[in-house]
Amino acid sequence: MTTSITSETRPRLAPLVCVNCNAPLVVVDGPSLVCRFCGASNVIPQAYREELRLTRDFDSATRDAAEQWLRLAHIKVPRWWFICAAVAPFVLMTGGLMILLTANLLRVVSGQTLPVLLGYVWLILIPVQLLAANVTMKNILVSGAKNVGAAFTAKPPSAPGAPPNCRQCGAPLSVQPDDVLVRCIYCETESIVQLDDSAMKNLRKRVASAQSSLAQAMGALTKHARLARIETLGRTGVIAGLLVLPVIWSFMESWNSSYWALLIALDVFVLAMCVFWNVREAFLPPVTLEELDKMIGSATESDDQNKARVAGTRGWYDHSSDRVNFLIPFCVTLIFIAIQIIVVRSI
Repeated sequence: MTTSITSETRPRLAPLVCVNCNAPLVVVDGPSLVCRFCGASNVIPQAYREELRLTRDFDSATRDAAEQWLRLAHIKVPRWWFICAAVAPFVLMTGGLMILLTANLLRVVSGQTLPVLLGYVWLILIPVQLLAANVTMKNILVSGAKNVGAAFTAKPPSAPGAPPNCRQCGAPLSVQPDDVLVRCIYCETESIVQLDDSAMKNLRKRVASAQSSLAQAMGALTKHARLARIETLGRTGVIAGLLVLPVIWSFMESWNSSYWALLIALDVFVLAMCVFWNVREAFLPPVTLEELDKMIGSATESDDQNKARVAGTRGWYDHSSDRVNFLIPFCVTLIFIAIQIIVVRSI
């Protein structure tokens, strides 16, 4: 009867060092290796070569996670572009209302023309909100992948020309030119090596080392993005639904000439709150590694163990009852009510 050898049953290897100067050696799939410090020739034991082959044989989930991270790492979302896209719906709505009200007070636009002009603002708001939702989703994925890369990146080389080191035990890694992810043959920790030396140093200063695998981290990021996508697109659908009554009011004279239409201001108030959430979210911190680790742990831990909220992009909802979330939309609604009164009196 044969017994399968797994990562748990295989004995751990001792770090391979030079027989002459005791410098750490990079394990290669070859019979010998010349020490780069003293020039001594060192024999690579067969056990180390076999372990190297095993650690380079990634499962499909790990390979897919590495490819997904590499794809996201090459996407660039400038911070200014993300903020502009996120605040655009609120700026369009608030700016459109203020400009039309000011234009009427200055006698540039008549009261009868205000509803139609405002109707175009409502119609433009839908594609602008869709753009904001798309950019927000991309920013969540890209910022999350950046933090994952920072947490999984290998330690920078100890000397120019040397290979990167394992992020967990510090052993030199055997890296091939096209490698994205390398598994240490000693502690079996996965490290990302698709970064230059300066990027490795900068990222390692800001982010702690991850305790999970890359597949788990990318899976948690995908789950996080899926939840955020449902929420963001759901809010876009709510905004589109809330725009129905204001659009009808804008293009139907029988509606905008009645004082009963002032009740639509309640609809506009909820609409302003939804749009204002985009502005608040634009200044949230990016997806944090702690947040992803919490999502990984939530799959195996009980709810009692996960009561504490981890700071991150979703942590802002603890402040959803702040007065500013209601005060600013209320001010926007007052502008709309002023326009409604002007329209009713002009007809």
